[in-house]
Amino acid sequence: MAELRKRADRGGKWFLDYRDPTNGRRYRVDTGTRNKRHADLWLRKAEDLISQARLGLIPEVGRIDADVIAGRKREEAPPLTLSEFRAVYEDRCRHDLEQAEKTIETNNLAFASFIRTAGDRRIDEVTDEDVRKWKRRLDREKKSKTTISMYHRALRAAFNRAIKWKLADNNPFEIVEVASWKKRDGREKDMEYDEVRLLLTAIDEEGEERFGQFIRFLLYSAARRNEILYLKVEDLDLQAMTMRIRSEKTDRDLDLPINKALRRVIGAMRLPVSGYIFTSKSTMWGKEKDKRPWNKDWVTHRFKWYIRKLGLPESYSLHSLRHTYATYLRKRGVPVDIVQKLLGHASSRTTSENYDHSIALHFRAQADLVDFESEEGV
Repeated sequence: MAELRKRADRGGKWFLDYRDPTNGRRYRVDTGTRNKRHADLWLRKAEDLISQARLGLIPEVGRIDADVIAGRKREEAPPLTLSEFRAVYEDRCRHDLEQAEKTIETNNLAFASFIRTAGDRRIDEVTDEDVRKWKRRLDREKKSKTTISMYHRALRAAFNRAIKWKLADNNPFEIVEVASWKKRDGREKDMEYDEVRLLLTAIDEEGEERFGQFIRFLLYSAARRNEILYLKVEDLDLQAMTMRIRSEKTDRDLDLPINKALRRVIGAMRLPVSGYIFTSKSTMWGKEKDKRPWNKDWVTHRFKWYIRKLGLPESYSLHSLRHTYATYLRKRGVPVDIVQKLLGHASSRTTSENYDHSIALHFRAQADLVDFESEEGV
């Protein structure tokens, strides 16, 4: 079956969706036109080819393009070079597969890294030995195991697509294994920069926008799980760019700066008029629980689900994001006493009665350094 879909997010152009009955592959093709009558030509051609494939008159439908619609016979194209394939892959990832921009960015970085080692050769000439040389070069460049694993996964997926699209016959990245990025003793509390980016990308790709926002609140405020779960719209001062939390550990109100990265997150959110920022919409005995925050066990289990899916250390927990915030600042030369103030730590010599709950606001410039989605890593 084939059908047309008008995509408002693609300038009103028509897209053709169909399944090849010979192999079950799904295709989504940009017809390149906003004219419904022209798009109908694509639809009728797809339906005709699908019927022929079902009757065994043609071996497969394949990917329909303008040449097929015009009835032009395509000549056998020479194998693509790595850079040519990267361009084709990026276009299809963006328009056909609708991958997130962060995933496409990682793909391009992986291709650029491999081309620097193997050269811009034809994709059918790439061997498993080229992959091993590339991996050894990344090791010499002291790339983290997380980065190497991310790049390897990206290129392995790309070559698997090339085989499906009949652009290549084999995948050399399937042959070469890359060591896991799990840390040695498995007890570390803080995550590496690339691991955080991998986590955020995975959440975005799952389409869990609200959960991604919750994780970013933790990352960019260094607050504890329950402190964000019980955070209300009334606790945000978007003019002064501050937030007030009730410290779960010290039972004090703390004012924290809303840094640049968190400002970006809040700007993309639809905040409720009042009440908890992260509220449950489930029902219990017919009564809506929209005035309750998310269940703390649910957010913990959901975070762990992603950790296991990505193969990250089991020792990571939501509280690891708080440690990660602190480590990130320390690696950038921020003194430990300032980091402690941003974490809401009171001095051991300071009593709760005279502790300045707004002291962290004096270190906004340091808080602004924390951004796990910037171009520059640790």
